[in-house]
Amino acid sequence: MDKTDGMGNTTVSLSNLLANLAPLRLPPSPNFENIERTIRRVLDRSDVPTIDPDRSPADILHKMLDHIRNNNWRNIPLSFVIQSAGYAFTSDFRDNSVFEPIRSFLLKELDASTRSGFINPMVRVYMEGFDPAAGQIIDLAASLQRNRERIGLRWQDLISNIPDLFDPRSVSATIAERMDAMDDPWHGLRAIGLRQPHAPGLMDFAHLAFIRRIAPRLNQKQEIERLLGWLRPDGQTLRQVGAGAAINALLAPWCQQSPSRDISSLLTDRLTEFYGHPKVHRHPAWNEVDPELETMFLRWLMRADFRFLFRILDEVERGHMWSDREHFWETMLEQGLVDELWVAFNEEGYHVAQEKLPANTRETAVRFGRQTGEKDKSLLLMRIGKKIVVEGTYNFKLHIFDADASGVPELYKPQYDVARIRRSRSLDSFAHLGDWQTRARRSIL
Repeated sequence: MDKTDGMGNTTVSLSNLLANLAPLRLPPSPNFENIERTIRRVLDRSDVPTIDPDRSPADILHKMLDHIRNNNWRNIPLSFVIQSAGYAFTSDFRDNSVFEPIRSFLLKELDASTRSGFINPMVRVYMEGFDPAAGQIIDLAASLQRNRERIGLRWQDLISNIPDLFDPRSVSATIAERMDAMDDPWHGLRAIGLRQPHAPGLMDFAHLAFIRRIAPRLNQKQEIERLLGWLRPDGQTLRQVGAGAAINALLAPWCQQSPSRDISSLLTDRLTEFYGHPKVHRHPAWNEVDPELETMFLRWLMRADFRFLFRILDEVERGHMWSDREHFWETMLEQGLVDELWVAFNEEGYHVAQEKLPANTRETAVRFGRQTGEKDKSLLLMRIGKKIVVEGTYNFKLHIFDADASGVPELYKPQYDVARIRRSRSLDSFAHLGDWQTRARRSIL
């Protein structure tokens, strides 16, 4: 109870004070997101030496030889030594005996040095120059294994998660096994300490090992999406090395069975988004793809582009007078008679079609051309055997050309003008009147 003092003032008892304490209000937790993002950026750039644009790799290596022979290190920055190491262990120079003194010097320094500024970057040199069959890389791995206790915190998470990191015989398979257990391999690898999952060298071998592991399951949509996500993670650059092997693995399951439309659309959309149309500005990855698989993929692409054409026409060209033509050409397509196909939209259709592409690929993905001569004309161009066939909306006549003749319309061009097509010498041209389909088959086949 409260009491009064000798002067009549009320005093508050300690028990009452404790009973009426205001609840403790802790300040909100600080937001470390910006700090963590900065740390990640620094880690991603760490151990990467500055490249001297005025010197070739061979010049740098010869300069390094001079310093070793003269034992002169005055005013020589450590970054120069690291840069030399990066070149000395690459496939371009590691078999050159002239530079063997550099590699020998670096391995001795690894055994003697306690400087993390030297040891840590040598891990990166090993990983980026990785080749399990290269004796120089095997020697470097053995040296790093001997001195793994002196490797800095920069690499300790990765070493802990991949204990055989310095065993060239098994490490790529180990990483592939870890990747196979991850829903999102790119971000999963970063989480275990591999800051640049698409880096060259070791990750090129791990990429191929991962594809071999996942290949038997690439008839499942979830596995297809996981591999596509690895090839280009959200917001990250596209994987280039080993892309052909990935495309082969994605297409191979469908040699003996036809994919659902959902899966074929997924593969045509994403692979052309990543590596372009095989016939337009051909990406080098397509040169590594089995020709039979590429032919199969082009058939899917023709069907997808054919459907895409009419989807756009229905939006922008009401009454385009092509319903009977759609059925006729779709039948030819399904019968396997159409060898190649290309679409050219009018201006309105072109812009609508562009909007349906992923925003980040609208400037680079080439899936269709543009017809600029008349505002109401969109075109369907096909190669059927040795004939080029040009179909068009509204009152455009069907035109049939000799594919080997000069001056005939070519497929896969970015731009067309119907007036120029009309002026080109054709084998036959006629309006869509009466039984035009019989005349078309007779002229084409």
